[in-house]
Amino acid sequence: MQGVESLPVEQLDIISARTYGEHGYPHAAWTRLRREAPVCWMQPPGYRPFWAVTKHADIIEVSTQPEKFRSAGRFILFPDADMPGPKLEEDPPLRMLVNMDPPEHRVYRKLVSGWFTPRAIARLEHRLTELTNEIFSSLGPPGEWIECDFVRDVAALQPLRMITEILGIPREREQFVLRVTNENFGIEDPDFQRSGETREERLGFLQEAFAYLEQVTEERRRHPREDLSTVLAHATIDGKPVPQFELFSLYFLIMVAGHDTTRNSISGGLLALLEHPQELAKLKENPSLIETGADEIVRWTTPVIHFSRTATVDYELRGQRIRKGDSVALFYPSANRDEEVFPDPFVFRLDREPNPHLGFGVGEHFCLGAHLARLDIKVFFREFAKRIDAVELAGPVTRLYASFVGGPKRMPVRLRFKPPEAVRN
Repeated sequence: MQGVESLPVEQLDIISARTYGEHGYPHAAWTRLRREAPVCWMQPPGYRPFWAVTKHADIIEVSTQPEKFRSAGRFILFPDADMPGPKLEEDPPLRMLVNMDPPEHRVYRKLVSGWFTPRAIARLEHRLTELTNEIFSSLGPPGEWIECDFVRDVAALQPLRMITEILGIPREREQFVLRVTNENFGIEDPDFQRSGETREERLGFLQEAFAYLEQVTEERRRHPREDLSTVLAHATIDGKPVPQFELFSLYFLIMVAGHDTTRNSISGGLLALLEHPQELAKLKENPSLIETGADEIVRWTTPVIHFSRTATVDYELRGQRIRKGDSVALFYPSANRDEEVFPDPFVFRLDREPNPHLGFGVGEHFCLGAHLARLDIKVFFREFAKRIDAVELAGPVTRLYASFVGGPKRMPVRLRFKPPEAVRN
C-alpha cells in the first residue's frame, strides 16, 4: 500500500471497509487531512463523491445546523455498487432517528428519551453491576488462567444484556439480537455479511428482526409490562399510533445500537489499557479513575466512524465551497485527535480533563444512549479493575471490515481473576 505522505490528499483511503479491517483506523491519513485539507473533496472508486470533514470545530459547525445539512437521504457512505436493486444510500431500508431531521426527529426521539435521561440511567447501576460480575464469574474460577475471545465472551455481553432487559427481551433471545446486530453493522464484513442475489436476501436479517419485533409489539399491546417494549407498542403521535415502519425502525435502532457501539468501546478500551500498561496499573490501584476514564475510552476508540449530511444550500466551510446537494462526511475519530482541541491527542490518559470529545456526536443527533453507554463503560471497568489480577493478549486482534461503526472483531486474551477475599469493594 502506497504511503500516506506520498499520495495526493484527495486519494487517501479513509472510507473503504478493507482499510479498516486490515489496518485499523487511518489516523495517519486523518492527521494529514487535518493539516493540509480539513475539508477535502474526495472521489474514491465505488463511492459517490463527498466532502471529508476532519476537524473538531468544523464537525460541530455542520452538526449544529440541521436546516443547512440534512440527515435524511445519504446518512452513511456505502459502496453499494454490488448490492442488487435500489441503492442503499438512495433507498434506505429503515427510517431511524439517525436519518431524520427536525421537527420529525424531535417528535420520534421524545417517544423514548425519558428512558435514557441521567436519572433514569442512574437507577440501572446496581443491576448493571450484577450483570457485569455474572459475566466475569461465568468465565472460570478465580486464581486460574482463563483464555477467551474478549469481544464475544465478555465485551459483547454486558451492554447486550442491559439493553435487552430495558426492552424486556428474554435472555434466550440474546444470541438472535447479537446475530442481527452483527449482520447489520457488519454488512461489509465477510464474516458477517449475508450472501444473496437480491437486495431482500442480503438484508434478510431485517426481515427476521421485524418479524420478531412484530410479535413483541402485539404481545405488549395485549399484556403490557414495565419495559420499553411496552412504551413503544403503545406510542402515539398526535393521538394516532406510530406507523409500523417507523415504529419498528425506532425499535430496531435501540435494540442494535443500544449495545454494539458500547461493545466496541469496551473491547477497544481494554486493548488501549493493554497497550498502555501504566494506565491499567493506575486503574487497578484506583478503580474510581474510570469516572474520567470512560470518556477517554470513548474518545480513544470512537466506535462511530462517520455520518454523512447533505447540504441544502450552498455553504462555505474553511474556504471550500460546498454546493447544494453535496454529501458532507463527518469523521469523528479524526475530530477526537484534533491537535487544536486535545493536548497530546495521541496519548491515552484516563485522567484527561477536560475532554470535549465527539464520540457521542453533537447537536440534534447527540447519541440518545450516551448516558447508558457511559454507565456501561464505568461499571464494566470499575468491576474489572477490582477483580482482575492479570490480563494479556493471547493472539492477534482482528478488526471489523466496516467504515461506519468500527472496532475489534476478535480479541483473544488470557486473564486471571483475584480470589474473592482479595477483591476490594
